[in-house]
This record gives sequence, structure tokens and C-alpha cells, in this order.
Amino acid sequence: MERNIGRIWVALLVVALGVVVVIQGDALTPIDVASGEGPFLTALVQLGILYIVALFVERSLEVLLKAWRQGGKTRLEEQARAADDSGRAAAESELQEYRAGTQKRALLAGLTLGIMVSLSGVRLLGPIFDFGAAASGFQQGLFQFTDILLTAGLIAGGSATIHELMALIDDFLKASRNRAKDS
Repeated sequence: MERNIGRIWVALLVVALGVVVVIQGDALTPIDVASGEGPFLTALVQLGILYIVALFVERSLEVLLKAWRQGGKTRLEEQARAADDSGRAAAESELQEYRAGTQKRALLAGLTLGIMVSLSGVRLLGPIFDFGAAASGFQQGLFQFTDILLTAGLIAGGSATIHELMALIDDFLKASRNRAKDS
């Protein structure tokens, strides 16, 4: 059971997210901060917002995890330092397992916070793509569900991931401008 707790947690989150999307339907509208600009500029604006949100989430998770897990880490580090040569490898192994457990918990907590932020309306894809009345209710619901999961994953991945995406889009825009200027 302990080995599968992460899978169970993620499955419960996905089911809960699906239920919320089905129940709320059109009430889950993303926050739109773009003002009629092109899709790439809108994507940059949305990524900028997600970058700031991811910074907040990272910092809050760091504080929460430090308060929650620091005592155990300190205890294991002391045991590793105090252990003789024969027990040092086992103590180091236990410390590494503890650190891996902390990383797993941080990722799950980050995903949970990312889903909560995304459900509150901060999303990536919604403001970029406008389907209007062309899409069916199922397609719009599926799009919202995907948008929520994608945004939550980006937030859980941290600010470095979002920064790399912003840089990629910015490089693409600069290359497009240079090609247009040379033509």
C-alpha cells in the first residue's frame, strides 16, 4: 500500500478534477488578461503569469516541506555522521530514501496546488484558443480538463520549466520578426 500511495493520490486528484469539470461546466472560465493580441503574445503573457504563480507555489512548498520534513532529515543526517564505517552506508541509504520521499511529497503537493490554482481560473491554453460556438460541449469540457492538467503540471514543474518555455517562444518570435524584416 505504501508503494502505491502516490498513484492513488494522483488518481484521486484526476477523478476529483474530472468531477469538478463535469459539474461546473461553463462556469470554469479561465482568466483572460490578453487584449486581442496574437496567440504568441497571449501565450507569453499567460506563461509570465504562470511563472509568477509557480514562484509563489515553489516558495510556499519549500516553507511547508521544511517545517514538515526538516526534523527527520536532521535526525538522519546526525545518525549518518555518528555511525561507524560499517553502519554509515546503511545510514546514508536511509537518508537518500528520506530525501526521495520528500521530493515525491513535494511533487504531489505541487501538483495539488497547481490543480487548485488552475481550477481558480489561472490557465495557459484557454486564453490562447477561442473556439466560440464551434466546439461541442464535450470538446469544450475535454479542452478545459486538459488545460487544467497541463497548467497544473507546469506549475508543479516549477518556475524553471516555465522560464524555458517563455524563452523558447521569445526566440521563435524574434526569429519570425527577423525573417519578416529580411523579406
